[in-house]
Amino acid sequence: MAKKIYERLEAISYSRPSGSVEERKALEYLAQEIRRIGFEPELETFSYTRRVPVKATLAAVLEDGKEVSFQVTGVIDSLETTPEGETAEFAYLPSYDEVSLENLKGKFVLLHGRLSKEEYRRLRRAGIRGYAITSGTVRDTYENSDLETTRFRDNLSDLGPLPAYTIRLIDAVELLRVRPKKVRYTLQLQEETVQSRNLIVTVPGTAASDELIVAGAHYDSVPFSMGSWDNGAGAVQMVSLLEYLKAHPVRRAVKVILFGSEETGLRGSRAYVEAHPEVIEKTRAMINVDVGGSILGKELLFIGAVSDTEVWIRQFLKEVGYAAVTVQKLMSSDSANFNDYGVPSISIGQGAPQGGGYMHTRYDNMDLIDENVLEREAGFLAALTERLANATVFPIPRVIPEALRKEAIDYFGEKSHLATQPPIPEEKPLPFHF
Repeated sequence: MAKKIYERLEAISYSRPSGSVEERKALEYLAQEIRRIGFEPELETFSYTRRVPVKATLAAVLEDGKEVSFQVTGVIDSLETTPEGETAEFAYLPSYDEVSLENLKGKFVLLHGRLSKEEYRRLRRAGIRGYAITSGTVRDTYENSDLETTRFRDNLSDLGPLPAYTIRLIDAVELLRVRPKKVRYTLQLQEETVQSRNLIVTVPGTAASDELIVAGAHYDSVPFSMGSWDNGAGAVQMVSLLEYLKAHPVRRAVKVILFGSEETGLRGSRAYVEAHPEVIEKTRAMINVDVGGSILGKELLFIGAVSDTEVWIRQFLKEVGYAAVTVQKLMSSDSANFNDYGVPSISIGQGAPQGGGYMHTRYDNMDLIDENVLEREAGFLAALTERLANATVFPIPRVIPEALRKEAIDYFGEKSHLATQPPIPEEKPLPFHF
């Protein structure tokens, strides 16, 4: 099994961005492997629109009037400038304390990393005109790095977009060294419609039941990454799960889903939960796999369910002898959409040690993938799915606790489904009687 799952991952380890020919090619390969196991997968097509950058420039304006240009890329779905561009005073913001935020009105700001909703809210209150976030490390070169493609997140939409850019951290350092008083920037966007696909396999249960389990993983990658770790590993582990379920039938039905376009905003899983309310109504839990297979790092379990579920899963880990760290938290992956529609989840992932991670870079390839790790992870996925699918009484309540409910509403912003629903109270234990 170890060799087979490794070979499957090798077969789809190439850049396969949302809506691309390569994304479709990868899905066709996975569908072919599923047919060989003995299942006939269903394909569901979905589409979405986005505004992608077609022109993005940023130049430092020095005291003597000279300009120094820097390579940037525009943030998808952010705000255009005028065609001729705009000029604003420049500021560097290493932290969001009150003193640093005090004099930002009308300025273009250099920031670190991605923005939380609260950080963006503070920047809007401060009155900034635009911003650039950094990508990569200070040890990168132009030859060994790529500008990360980011997007204006849905949960910020109620605050309104601004002209936004990504800049390499090595260029951000040089931008600070030239000490610009102002920057000149342009950003032009073009709307495009993207078509992508989900693949669904229904494994019937052996007992008559309205309850089912969803197990899923995304199969797309970011544009410049081969996506072996994130998340080809999860996709091929789902194929291995189907092999296991073919040989070991379970009581409850299991839907195994490969989601497209996760990297552009969890698009595939959102399309699925919106299109299938009848399935969501019957789904007792969603098991998600996102990132795995590396010889380095620790296994992680994100519990999108009541706290008792984390207690249960910790005992299950001991029982099956699987080493993993658990946390009760919404995972920024396809499981979040199921949480937002009221379905509890267990998300399986992998964390890398400092200097050993390569998510969303050109170094996410087969170099650190280990076939024995893939096999071990796939074995745990099968054991967890089997235990839940065969449980006499399902051990996970179909409740999203209030703390996770707030996380989901904050994460999805105006698009949150939970925000339109009243909270479901957790059941209290009955009083003890002889």
